[in-house]
Amino acid sequence: MYTFPPGGPQSLYPRCVFHAVTGLLCPGCGTTRALHQLLHGHVVAAFQLNPFLFAVMFGSVYASPSLLRGQTPPLFMKPWFAWTSFGVVMAWWILRNLF
Repeated sequence: MYTFPPGGPQSLYPRCVFHAVTGLLCPGCGTTRALHQLLHGHVVAAFQLNPFLFAVMFGSVYASPSLLRGQTPPLFMKPWFAWTSFGVVMAWWILRNLF
């Protein structure tokens, strides 16, 4: 990922099937390009490509200690957390296609 940039004409990375079929962006569209930018130290460019990636990374950092101990993070087991996460993903999906 560091050496071969995604998004070029000869890209080694798969294209988003949802985007190819509908022309709309899915919640993950831009994540590969954003990760490439992060690996090169371009945080602003990564955020512009997919800000949702930073929310996912924050959740991953939060969950890591529990997962490394072989436990489920306590917050992730709350029903309200699952519904809120679902709502945020759906809102992000809709709003990024409107603006």
